[in-house]
Amino acid sequence: MTDTIAARELELYACNFSESYYNMVGKTLSKFHKNGEFNLDRAIAYVDRYLLVPAAKNYALEYGGMSSSWHTMFPKPTRSHAAESIARSFVSEFRLGNYW
Repeated sequence: MTDTIAARELELYACNFSESYYNMVGKTLSKFHKNGEFNLDRAIAYVDRYLLVPAAKNYALEYGGMSSSWHTMFPKPTRSHAAESIARSFVSEFRLGNYW
């Protein structure tokens, strides 16, 4: 079962914690979208790996306790939910012609 509140918290934190991660992911996904090679499932996995995992680790360092690890705070279903939301927002921007 997915914790939608935790997913939304991670999504907001990931989009705000480091512009370099967010811009790197946006630039890479926009390149694939421009070339017509965009795949939403691969984009979701890419967002999870290169944006949400570093954000979850940083969030756990700042707000977590000594006994809680980042992958227990944000398990895979929660990260996947947040990654899908972020990937779909990128797709919406790409369809409007907003590329990085």
